[in-house]
Amino acid sequence: KDAVKAFKKVLTSKRPDVKFVAEQWPALFKINAGAEIQALTRANPGAVYNVTFGGDLAKFVREGKLRGFFKDRFIVSLLTGEPEYLDPLKGEAPVGWLVTGYPWYDIKTPEHTKFLRAYQEKYNDYPRLGSVVGYCMMYAVASMLKKAGTTETEKMVDAMEGLTFGSPFGPITFRAIDHQSTMGAFVGYTALKDGRGVMVNWKYMDGKFFLPPDHVVRKLRPQD
Repeated sequence: KDAVKAFKKVLTSKRPDVKFVAEQWPALFKINAGAEIQALTRANPGAVYNVTFGGDLAKFVREGKLRGFFKDRFIVSLLTGEPEYLDPLKGEAPVGWLVTGYPWYDIKTPEHTKFLRAYQEKYNDYPRLGSVVGYCMMYAVASMLKKAGTTETEKMVDAMEGLTFGSPFGPITFRAIDHQSTMGAFVGYTALKDGRGVMVNWKYMDGKFFLPPDHVVRKLRPQD
């Protein structure tokens, strides 16, 4: 619900003319996709913001395709481009959806190439987004401990403020004002290639450009 709340807030601030005509909240991993698609069809939206994932996503995609619901509708879908959720769909992966994800097969930066090669050599598999997040988490902790020089709680907290470390996606910083990481997200469109879903026309959106500005942070999180 937080993802939907944030999406609605940002979209309506930029496009006050947008009207939300329906909301469906299926129980997690218990989606009745047929009923959900039927209800959405009655609402007849021009676009859909989807936050289902895993097995729920597969059922939603399958039922929507079967009923022609996605035809001529713009679909925005959170997480769907991540290998964790896109790969299991195989040839049933949707086409033309705007998604967040992780196009590991198409990132050519030196940092990511080094990470990808090391990962494949060690595990004989390709990384998922969870692989990168876990890797970055451990490097963040290691960088913090090196900077703090101690495991004393307050000194570790102080060390995290403004901490910058390297990652497969480039430098990441923990902001001093709210301790939030600037790790970004890949945003692009879904397509089919060689019988499986991929992301195309994607961009890496650095989190530092999208986190709340300082005056908003101070309002949401009063400073000591």
